[in-house]
Order: sequence, then C-alpha cells, then structure tokens
Amino acid sequence: MTFQFGFDLNGWLDDEDNRHGTFTFTPSFVDELKPSQKTILSLFDVSGEWSRPYREAGYNVAHIDIQNWLSVDIHDINREWLIDWGLEDVHGILAALPCTDFAGSGARWWDGKDHSGATKESVDLAYQTLAIIEFLRPSWWVLENPVGRLPELVPELEEFGPLYFNPCDYGDPHTKKTGLWGEFNKDMKRTPVEPTEGSKMHNIAPGPERQYLRSITPAGFANAFFAANP
Repeated sequence: MTFQFGFDLNGWLDDEDNRHGTFTFTPSFVDELKPSQKTILSLFDVSGEWSRPYREAGYNVAHIDIQNWLSVDIHDINREWLIDWGLEDVHGILAALPCTDFAGSGARWWDGKDHSGATKESVDLAYQTLAIIEFLRPSWWVLENPVGRLPELVPELEEFGPLYFNPCDYGDPHTKKTGLWGEFNKDMKRTPVEPTEGSKMHNIAPGPERQYLRSITPAGFANAFFAANP
C-alpha cells in the first residue's frame, strides 16, 4: 500500500431496531468471525447493499453504522476496539460517508451548515475514517460520495480519485453521479443501460425514509465492484 496520510494516530489510538424500507436484511455488527474467510469492514452501512455481494460470497462483513442495532459510533473505534473484536486484519474497507453536508445537490444549505458546525462534524467523520484505514492498511479501500465538495474539504483524498460513475453505467436505469476515492481495482466491468428512470433518487418525496432510500448502493454497481475487488 502506498498511502500515508500522516495523521496524529497516537492521539487516535489512545483515546432501537431500524426500518429498512423493502429490504428484509437488517445489518448488525458481526459477532463471530470465520478465521478461514477474508474480512470486510463496511462503514456507514445502514442498508447493507454495498457489502451484500461479499456477505453472499461468505466473507466476514462487519457492518458499522450508528443507526444499526448493536453497532458503534465510528468515533468510538480505536486500536484497542479493533483488536478486541478481531478486526486488526481486514482485507478491504467500504466507506459510504454520509453525504448530507457534502453533496452538491444541497449546496444552497452549505453556508448555514458551515456556521452551525454540521460541516465540521461530517469532515471529522471523514478524517476518522481515514485514520481507521491508515491503521488497518487493508489490501484495498474505497470511499464513496455523490458529486460535491468532499475533495475540497478533505484534500488528502486528491491523489486517490475521484472515479465518477452513474448507476446506469452498471445496469440500474437511473442517474446519480457518484465519486469513488481510494486504492482499489478501478477496472470494473460496465453494463450500461439507458437511464429511463432519470434522476429518481433526486425525485424521492420528502419524508423520514428519504435519506435512507437515497443512500442505498445500486445493486449493479455493488456487484461490479465486488467482481473487480474480491
């Protein structure tokens, strides 16, 4: 691995059930690792869709999202916690960072979020994620976020992307321009289709499920990523 973020890792190291729309799978943190299988750490994984191909292939998948039952706050993860849970040897890391304060679709609210402290909280999550990656040094790692200001606010990501895609590039007939940053195999097999459903994520009606539904990883992309990054 070539990355070196240079964070203050010494400082880092010392230191009710959810509704899931139409999905029947409710991610919870793995409680027993199979030593013969590779382990994937899936951060901010409220739906379990990005990690689904790994789970179905028999990998150990540790789902971590503060909204999931028996999960943990990302900020509470440190060296001792990872070792206690047997997660010091991780093969790959998926991280779908919360996009509420980064996505370009919400640019009209950025100024208010900057002044309220919400933006700083999201940036802190991104840096905590990078600290976890730097400590674990997996075989591959990837961060996902819609087109927006993430690379501006976390400039350390510049050398690792972005690689942009739309769901219709991988068989799901809608658009949502999304960026990937990381060290992973970017040669993913594309199965392009016409975006006949348009920007259906943007058109989801306001309500308690909107953020969750917009965050679900498209199945076609999840399968293509897994095939390229086993």
